[in-house]
Amino acid sequence: MPVPGDGSEDATSTAPAPQDQDQDRDPVRYAAGTAEAATPTPTPVTTPNDPPPRTDTQLDTMAAPGPAEEPASGYAAPVDPWAEAEAAANLTNNHVPHPMAPAPAPEPPTALIEGGPAHPLTAAEDAEPEHPSYKKGFWILGGVAATATVALAVTATVLLWPGFPALDYHALDQVRGLTPVAPITSGWADAEVIGDRAYFAGTVETGEAAVTAYNIGSGREVWKNIEAGPAKTWKQMIALPDAVALISDPDYTTSLARLVVLDGTTGVKRWDYSLGSSDTVHFGAGMVLVDDHEHSVLHGLELFSGDEKWQLANPDGSASSTLLGVTTPDDLTGPAGTQGRPFAPEVSDDDQVVQIAADRSARVIDIKNGTAGESRRDVAYPSDKTVAHNGRLFVEESSTDRLLAYDLAGFGTSGEPAVVYTAPKDADVSDLTPCGDNRICIVETIGYAHDKSQVVAFDLETHKEAWRKPAPDVETLVPVGDAVLASTDETNTLFDATGTPQWSDFPGTAARLDAGNVLRFSGTLTPSVGDQFLDGVHPGDKAAQIGPLRDVRGSSCAWNTSVVACVRAEDFVVERFAG
Repeated sequence: MPVPGDGSEDATSTAPAPQDQDQDRDPVRYAAGTAEAATPTPTPVTTPNDPPPRTDTQLDTMAAPGPAEEPASGYAAPVDPWAEAEAAANLTNNHVPHPMAPAPAPEPPTALIEGGPAHPLTAAEDAEPEHPSYKKGFWILGGVAATATVALAVTATVLLWPGFPALDYHALDQVRGLTPVAPITSGWADAEVIGDRAYFAGTVETGEAAVTAYNIGSGREVWKNIEAGPAKTWKQMIALPDAVALISDPDYTTSLARLVVLDGTTGVKRWDYSLGSSDTVHFGAGMVLVDDHEHSVLHGLELFSGDEKWQLANPDGSASSTLLGVTTPDDLTGPAGTQGRPFAPEVSDDDQVVQIAADRSARVIDIKNGTAGESRRDVAYPSDKTVAHNGRLFVEESSTDRLLAYDLAGFGTSGEPAVVYTAPKDADVSDLTPCGDNRICIVETIGYAHDKSQVVAFDLETHKEAWRKPAPDVETLVPVGDAVLASTDETNTLFDATGTPQWSDFPGTAARLDAGNVLRFSGTLTPSVGDQFLDGVHPGDKAAQIGPLRDVRGSSCAWNTSVVACVRAEDFVVERFAG
């Protein structure tokens, strides 16, 4: 990953900021996501007195990774298999959503300067270098193993974590503190990281979302403004390769919410759309899908302009339907939130969704042109546990307790689904999660004995149970390549591809960096300002102590494989932990 630079002049100065030259950027690619879950409980201070020494992980030990030195975390319905739990809120008082005409080419965004007039704010001159984004690399093993123990450790790591060596972890190093365009309140705030771009948002007293874009590669602030305008309450921010979208809660006086899309390069508002209180939104393949529950219509809007390119009526004419993004194995290998939402998914070929209607029918829809395949009946209810991954649709039938796998190729005309698993009597199946190219993982609980819950992995090629391990009180499964991270409210365990725990009951919060590295926080991530102690773990190596992340709103933080970006009480911060 790129190493951030030394920063640039503050974009709020009277001199015009340089221009951001994203000349060879990729076409817009995005998969749906939602904001990180949070609880109102303040994060306890867990910062050591002194920062830890710089340390890099090496394949020179068989010791199992230990816990950190000090113990310790929308509006749209989730459409990826690991979407954030709080995103599934079903809102009431539906009203007719109506699209607002895309705005004409607007003037440059205006910075709000306290005590003075507004003035134009242009993009910063920070041509973004070409950098690979979370791609699989190659192991390069040099030198001679000193002992047989070292050789065995290296062999085990290579077999279980191919292509994802340990990151160059080191003590936290603050790259840049960023001042918002206007003072932010203690209300909603968020940060998103995608590739070499970080976006920050906070709510100002007048209700506007103050958004800042920062180029991690060049170390420069790109733009900042309040172009998104006001809302009673902002709900989430969604980062795209060449845009950033913000969604508000419904206004209680109108029952309508706002979807706003800003240009990623300039910050100019591209378009604005009114959403009904229960509408859901999905991003992918340069399009925005809005599931209009009031009128039982699926709208396909072009991401750049907001123009409607197509619409489809729900198969049964009902408002209740579920959209599932069809993910690929690469989507499991990049940075993700604590609930598994990919921060930078590989979606160049993620151009399909599966729609499940209230009449239990399902169909595959091409996102780009709205072409719908033949509907298949008796597949699932919208409330059933489902996930679409690597060419298959997985359904946990609530009526039969069977886990079924449908082939999405020729979905409407293909044969009977494969029966992956039949749950025992009185068993509850939860957290249906892909955990490898050809594996699916679940949490199985008999009755209400959550203290005896188990994580079970099924191999779709051998049609057998691959492994089964105890995971008391587990609530969330997050894939880490072929491994799976099992988390409770307060602890987490990483099971590798064989079901072997790489660590157990770590008292804090953990999140995927790539398919072979995990970032661990010492406590729960909440909106309250507090300290977090971080470490990085590459299975087979000792945990690398990264150090204290001070005075941050933990639930706002986002990361890639080299930096973590967070909102603090009054400003934004980027800190480097690797590279």
